Amino acid sequence: MGKLTLENISMIYHTLQSETKTLDNINLTVKDGEFVVIVGPSGCGKSTLLSIIAGLIKPTSGEIYLDDKIISYPCNEIGYMFQKDTLFEWRNIYKNITLGLEIRKELRKENIDFANSLIDKYGLSSFKNYFPSQLSGGMRQRVALIRTLVLNHEILLLDEPFSALDYHTRLLVADEIYRIIKAEGKTALMVTHDISEAISLADRIIVLSSRPAKIKRYLI
Repeated sequence: MGKLTLENISMIYHTLQSETKTLDNINLTVKDGEFVVIVGPSGCGKSTLLSIIAGLIKPTSGEIYLDDKIISYPCNEIGYMFQKDTLFEWRNIYKNITLGLEIRKELRKENIDFANSLIDKYGLSSFKNYFPSQLSGGMRQRVALIRTLVLNHEILLLDEPFSALDYHTRLLVADEIYRIIKAEGKTALMVTHDISEAISLADRIIVLSSRPAKIKRYLI
């Protein structure tokens, strides 16, 4: 097995009237330090798959392993960067970045020092007292990533993190976020519907079919 392994993951949504199969027997291994991108048509279940890995929803069947052990949730080794930056407008950039530490009651000196080192390293020190509304879309995404990195997760899940940006900004921000993730030695799994974005970022691309999603092919 690898860093992250999905074994026979299926997902069926039930209502009183019907059932909808979203994921069908997904098997996937992500190696340590790898940047894997999942592509597929809209509505095929890409975000559902990330939500299952993050422990936000439970699959109908299958198991997820981290370092060859079945994951028990909540799992502090996995971080999730959502499609929208979800920054709190009433908190300044520094307080947004340290929010996770505050929630987990981990505002210890070593964690604060680590947060400040990331803020300085990735060009946010001049913006610590700014509020999100004062930043560009690309800068907000950088803040959202640093907020995730501060918690020192081993694996990062990224759900179409550049989709709200204009095309030119997307290119710049995608390259920057890829560089940061690689520099920090993180393992990443990202979903997107943009094949060109996937090609520019991925160590490996996983192509999903339409719903119910199966792995259609692997692109190296």
